[in-house]
Amino acid sequence: MMINKKIIKAIAFDFGGTLDSPFLHWMDIYIKIYTEQLGLALNRDNFLNAYVYAERKMEKEQPVKCHHSLFETQLFKIKYQFEFIQENAILALDADDVDALVIKAAQLITDYSAMNVATAKPILENLAKRYTLLLVSNYYGNVAKVIEDMQIAHLFVSVTDSAVESIRKPDARLWQIAIERQGFKPEDVLIVGDSKKNDILPGLAIGAQVVQGVPADVELPKEYQAIKHLDELKGLLS
Repeated sequence: MMINKKIIKAIAFDFGGTLDSPFLHWMDIYIKIYTEQLGLALNRDNFLNAYVYAERKMEKEQPVKCHHSLFETQLFKIKYQFEFIQENAILALDADDVDALVIKAAQLITDYSAMNVATAKPILENLAKRYTLLLVSNYYGNVAKVIEDMQIAHLFVSVTDSAVESIRKPDARLWQIAIERQGFKPEDVLIVGDSKKNDILPGLAIGAQVVQGVPADVELPKEYQAIKHLDELKGLLS
């Protein structure tokens, strides 16, 4: 499905996995950093449950407040991950070393995210000259703080955070709220996200145009427009 670039007035971006990574799922990023930089014997099989446990606990306990930074957010999340890893003896970790490991991991994750956002920034700056940019994210109520710290907040006319709205993707209403609040029709908005479930299908359901970002080693879908690098948007829209 080709996009109709002539009628696009706004671009609505997902954040996690789209602007803060090269279209990689965050579970895979944790595994990559834990194995390559921390030397931990983790993989999709033994880390999946820890990842899900932490995500659910973040949602249930809501430890993150609107003023918390990305680093502070990661401290909460990674602490929960290693809580599960310890309780289920997935790794043989010295309890005295876990706190230091959590801090180091949180900093590595924060640095990784910041590096990718810095790469995305000039692309967003160019797009902001032609289009209204919106940010729509499944987050913890502090995505506005995170993008302010990363110096890209000024590029977006609105930020729609699932925790603030009490609506989470894949519920298409999160996208619809963001679009309608700015007075746009869905068909005039291009949704850019890495998740078929959370971004692409909800976008199509409300009648928006869509572009999915996929990792470099993944085959491009044929049923709708897709890119492997964020800077491909420039050529796609020119």
